Amino acid sequence: MGNKTIKFVLKILIIFPSLFFITYILNGFDLKFWVFEIISSLLMSFFIVFWQLFDYEKYNEISYEDFLESKHSLSLENSEENWGQFNEMIKNPLLELKIIEKTDNILKVQIGRKFIDSILTVNRTTDIIIVDIERKFFSFLPDRAENYRTLHKIAKRSQHSKSISAGGA
Repeated sequence: MGNKTIKFVLKILIIFPSLFFITYILNGFDLKFWVFEIISSLLMSFFIVFWQLFDYEKYNEISYEDFLESKHSLSLENSEENWGQFNEMIKNPLLELKIIEKTDNILKVQIGRKFIDSILTVNRTTDIIIVDIERKFFSFLPDRAENYRTLHKIAKRSQHSKSISAGGA
């Protein structure tokens, strides 16, 4: 059981080193302005995470594990209706889709996003259908709840959803 404020601070601290490195390179590897680089990197990290915060807060039922994450997982009952829903999604896509892998039990699709695409993986076992979604690159960054929103829509349309949970923290 966690606190969303702690998760907010952790995300800032995760993003900070990469922004500090970028500002360090832009200043020509000069450490004369190290205080400015640290402060500006912390402020940019704060604004990046803060900008994402409101998109995640729209979902009251969002768990701590899913908060400010871009990896999510959903378990559905293994039924022909649920499996047919994913095949229908491929036949009549509402989003820009690119099929990466398609077998009888596995479906892997790349969903076109504005900045960084997402990978949706559907794995059909004997009991359940496991749906995983994550960013293609930089999956440690928040994604303005786009992947959670996609999984939430799939769960609403499915016949019997079991649970939505984060794939990574």
